[in-house]
Amino acid sequence: MLCACGDDGGAGATNSSTGASTGAGGSTSTSGAETDAPTTSASATTGGPGTTSGATTSGATTGEELTTGMTEGTTEGTTEATTEAMTGSTTDSGGGVMVYDPNIDGPWQIERIEGEYDVDGVSVAMDAYYPVMGPEAGPYPVVVIAHGFQLPASQYTGYAQRLATHGYVALTADFQAGLFNPDHVAYANQVLGGIDWVAQDPTLGALSDTNNVGLTGHSLGGKLAVLGASLDPRVRASITLDPVDGAMNCDPQKCPDVTGLLPIDVPLGFLGETLDGDGFMACAPTADNFLSFYKAASAPALAVTVLGANHMSFLDDTDSCGFPCSFCKQPTLSNAAVNSLARAYVVAFYGVHLRGIADYETYLTGAQAQARYVDTNLAEIASK
Repeated sequence: MLCACGDDGGAGATNSSTGASTGAGGSTSTSGAETDAPTTSASATTGGPGTTSGATTSGATTGEELTTGMTEGTTEGTTEATTEAMTGSTTDSGGGVMVYDPNIDGPWQIERIEGEYDVDGVSVAMDAYYPVMGPEAGPYPVVVIAHGFQLPASQYTGYAQRLATHGYVALTADFQAGLFNPDHVAYANQVLGGIDWVAQDPTLGALSDTNNVGLTGHSLGGKLAVLGASLDPRVRASITLDPVDGAMNCDPQKCPDVTGLLPIDVPLGFLGETLDGDGFMACAPTADNFLSFYKAASAPALAVTVLGANHMSFLDDTDSCGFPCSFCKQPTLSNAAVNSLARAYVVAFYGVHLRGIADYETYLTGAQAQARYVDTNLAEIASK
């Protein structure tokens, strides 16, 4: 068995966490009103009605309301070498289309909503952040985020919040992650259930373009994101965080080699590291790591090697990770620095491939990426 989040040996249908902390304000429970769900492929989810909790919070990661493109305290993770390059900026890409610096929170105020959605008899907890006030009205693209194996979905809240402040409906889907009898296809369908939950939710449905979806995930969740992109035509792009294409002790029908399913007609991005590629119980074995996905993908595709990161560096807070993080090698780059880079890449990638704003490419492979990441020896970038 590989390290805690790189693979699973399967287990009972238990979710990875009991859910994130509730937001400010009173909590109410309502039955999600059913709406016509978008058409999906035969392999996509068959979910049921969901429930929604009305607890919300205003603002971004600091909990404060956002009224501008830069909020104090949201540029965490910059190093001395990159602080100057990463100061916030907003540019007009032409025709009045604005490009907001993805390294900081965007100009939208956001709120939070939680709920559950039944996918083939499994209740999947959903935790969403969505825009409520900003420079553009919806409907907004949707991004669903899948956690790593045996890691709580709440460790990826920072990605959802950053995306929401840039005009996305972004949520974590807490798919089952047991120790025995794994089924990656079922897990991927649970992640895709997040799209259906959004579509039928009375609040989120009207705000969301559920035919313009991105899937992001870490480790096993990264594999599930790419698998989900191959199953559901609503998924238009996917960028993943150190995905691992592992499937030890698993039926190949339930746990397919996803790199073997590539290429697919979906833009793919892969952030990752090579520190944890070898050794006893390697967290991200070289043969199954993010570069193996990139090699198998067709254009357009992106691979960013984060120098000095380890497999767990992409979590919101490695200090609170505990036992699962003890398997991986010690990183030389701070958790905050990796968060800063990774969140910026996720926002910029979807800016190009879900919003169709080509000028976000400067933050992926262009001048801004060169100055912020390559020139400062934070990352190596490949694209095709």
